[in-house]
Amino acid sequence: MDNQHESHEYQYKPRTNIRERPLHLCIIFVLLLFIFLLAIESVAFIVLGTWHLIISHLETVHSFSNEIYRYELGFGILLIIIGSLGILMSILGLITFFTLRLVLLRIFELCLCIFMIIGIVAGIIGISFASHLDRFMNQSNNSNVAERTFAEEKFMFGMNGGLVLFMSLTLFIGITIVHYLAGDVSSYSSDRPYVQTK
Repeated sequence: MDNQHESHEYQYKPRTNIRERPLHLCIIFVLLLFIFLLAIESVAFIVLGTWHLIISHLETVHSFSNEIYRYELGFGILLIIIGSLGILMSILGLITFFTLRLVLLRIFELCLCIFMIIGIVAGIIGISFASHLDRFMNQSNNSNVAERTFAEEKFMFGMNGGLVLFMSLTLFIGITIVHYLAGDVSSYSSDRPYVQTK
């Protein structure tokens, strides 16, 4: 009889609300800043990718080299894909921010890890394309227009590749924040999971 009374008096209630803890409220605020930065970077990559795919620009590049034209086309599409994925990551991050569910935190952390790897690969590709342009500059007819075009292309590939690598660095910081927050939510949820109810 007493055991039945105790089973009614105690029931499982997960404790996942950590917003009342000042230190973790600060961490959540930093997470929101990271999501905002990720959204800005994603929009920037969509704009840069669109610039690579402008028809007049592609026609100018195509008149000098078919291979650089393929580089330009492929890298522009890659930047737009990265920017679009970043927007999706930002939306998932906002959902995670408002709910602070452990499952969503783990999913967000995993997605950021995959996204960081994609960013590192894309950055290396952009820098590799920039280094390949030196060979084309040496093979060109050395006209001022050709040299200026190759120099602009090399700068854009190198700069955009570097920006993607920089985004990967910010993603690593975000992964650290989300990992810490997920671990804290997990430990706080398992701390005294049974609470007395009346």
